[in-house]
Amino acid sequence: MGKPTFEIDNRVATRALLEMCKRLERAWALDDILHAMAPAIQDVLGYRHAWLALFGHPPGFVNVISHVDSENAQETKQRDVMSVDIPIAGDAMLEELMTADHVVVVEDARTDPRTNKAIVAQLHNRTIVNLPLLLADHRLGAIGMGTYGDAEGVRPPLDWHLEFLQTVAGHVAVALDRVRFMAARKKAEEALQQTLDLTNNVIQSMQDGFLMLDTHGVVVEVNPALCHMVGFARQELMGQSAPYPFGPPEEARGLPDAFVVSGDAGLAQLELTLMRKNGERFPTFVSPSAVRNAQGQVIHFIATVKDISERKKAENEIRFQALHDELTGLGNRRAFDQILSRAFAQTRQSDQHHVMCYLDIDEFKVVNDTCGHSAGDELLRQVARLFTEALRGDDHLCRIGGDEFGIILQNQTVEQAVPVAQRLQAGLANYRFAWQSQTFGVGVSIGMVALDAASESVEALMQAADSSCYVAKDAGRGRIHIYAKDDQALTQRHGVMEWVSRIEHALMHDRLVLFAQPIVPLVPDAAHGLHCEILLRLRDDQGNLVAPGQFMPAVERYHLATRIDRWVVTHAFAWLLAHQADIELCSINLSGQSLGDAPFMAFVLQSLESSGVPADKLCFEITETAAIRNMHTATHFIDTLRLRGCKLSLDDFGSGLSSFAYLRTLPVDVLKIDGQFVKDMAQDPVSLAMVKSIHDIGCLMGKQTVAEFVENDAILELLGGIGVHYAQGYAVGYPQPLDAVLAQYRSTLAPVRA
Repeated sequence: MGKPTFEIDNRVATRALLEMCKRLERAWALDDILHAMAPAIQDVLGYRHAWLALFGHPPGFVNVISHVDSENAQETKQRDVMSVDIPIAGDAMLEELMTADHVVVVEDARTDPRTNKAIVAQLHNRTIVNLPLLLADHRLGAIGMGTYGDAEGVRPPLDWHLEFLQTVAGHVAVALDRVRFMAARKKAEEALQQTLDLTNNVIQSMQDGFLMLDTHGVVVEVNPALCHMVGFARQELMGQSAPYPFGPPEEARGLPDAFVVSGDAGLAQLELTLMRKNGERFPTFVSPSAVRNAQGQVIHFIATVKDISERKKAENEIRFQALHDELTGLGNRRAFDQILSRAFAQTRQSDQHHVMCYLDIDEFKVVNDTCGHSAGDELLRQVARLFTEALRGDDHLCRIGGDEFGIILQNQTVEQAVPVAQRLQAGLANYRFAWQSQTFGVGVSIGMVALDAASESVEALMQAADSSCYVAKDAGRGRIHIYAKDDQALTQRHGVMEWVSRIEHALMHDRLVLFAQPIVPLVPDAAHGLHCEILLRLRDDQGNLVAPGQFMPAVERYHLATRIDRWVVTHAFAWLLAHQADIELCSINLSGQSLGDAPFMAFVLQSLESSGVPADKLCFEITETAAIRNMHTATHFIDTLRLRGCKLSLDDFGSGLSSFAYLRTLPVDVLKIDGQFVKDMAQDPVSLAMVKSIHDIGCLMGKQTVAEFVENDAILELLGGIGVHYAQGYAVGYPQPLDAVLAQYRSTLAPVRA
């Protein structure tokens, strides 16, 4: 019987194993392990194909790196080592190998049902021998050997082949575990280095400053941003300890204290003032942290340092703006309230006396309306400078409204404060405001109230000073009014203020009532329907009618006139529309406030369009003083409504000194002669002459005239002789509810209609 082709030679096997072990000791990678074991398998066992398999790399696959001992040099160069990923699922041989603790032998891979035939064809295997690599219950992979191609064919392993392969597997398992450990450590070191590099790059590129100290407070690292922030080079800061070069003397302990760990609370963020190399101080926000080791011991302190100069500047600007008037630079209403509250508190704590003044600039609206808001703003700036120059350094001047100022005169009595107020008025009296080619005189009305232990509250002081100022203004402007509890003028003003809530209640609950007074033609057969003026009354809670003279001052003073006018227009339009067949002309009074209100103009136009009221039966009355005060606005208002077919009437004409001069620029249809001339014309020749001249000028300009306050037949006869077109007054008709006036008119036509 012949000897096997590959019989073991102990000396050859021993040398092969020794050489393999030497090479495995130097192995750093999987290829090194393969190149160490392949020669032993090929030289000792005679299998040309050897491999190393790794389980689950990638998941679901076995990664096989193999070595083929080829006799063809070119083939050896190309196929010496190759790697292939073989899917586990569906490969019975691999599935067995994944769980086996024994050698898995496939005698003929081409016919064995356990093999993946595509992989077999790819690897040119016939006989396949696989041995799992187990180390301390860990399944690392497998080593294998096999015949290669048809030249080797099928050659099952002998028992001693398997014993030798198991010896090889033991050494390979240890080497594989070591290589994997070194690979994992290298990967971890690389990851750590990448993290350190990234952290260092982040620190170096941070816009905020970065500072690292050791546990003794010595600087061990700074970034470029901190160096730029403080103006020191890195080498000037490294190794420095407190006091640091960037720490001003007044903050000598501030920065070290920031790194004091307070129990579990850790380190507190804080604001610190630092110092640049040139001595400039600047605010910063410091966020310190403690770096601890695995045992929880502090090994370093780090901090980010943010320059908050811009933020502090913005905060200061916001605080300044919150308490200062942007236009004049003076304190604003909020600042004045704070100053007043402090002064009030002082009077509670000690026997101190102050005086509060409330100032309102006279004729400011004239400048603002005539020359525009830019002129008004400049006027306020100049007045603020004049007031500031006239006051002491410890007095407080604030702008508390549009053209209103407040003053707290510190430690002064009312008697001492009066000369100060007179000095302010005298300064304005000698001042002329020039804007482009125009010059204006300006005055100031002042309300004054004592601020002492008897003062009730801050709110009461403000109300008293405000009321006193408006009493001064109502008395003729340019006045000083001192508040007193028994002041009759203030009592009257409070009565006006009480009307505000009553008017609001009337608007809300529709308690306003429309009356009318006939306007009678003085020319025979001139009437073609009722001609009347719409009048307003208010019904109080007891059902009594209140005349407009009682509530209209409050309406004008508290800017309720436009809301009242909207109500009147809405209800007058509805009444006129319902009775238009009997009406020739219906006059509706409008306030000066509505005249300059653009939304009100839009409201009237929209109401005309939507209501269907015939425009030629409407006449809007505006007072001469309101028209002159808002000349441009009045002209636009008049032109717009006349284009729609309405008539316009100028009420109280003749009351102004320049009435005739302005008449050329106001394209009205009707002049209502001021009643102060009409009521006296029977006894006063001058009044008679005024009425006649107004009528003559009106006729010359193509306008109709209406005389108001016609109270008796004597006046009526004089008006007829002059040729005035219409009369209105008790002599021709009393004010009555709308339907009553209409009924009375119809009764005069009854015989004619019959």
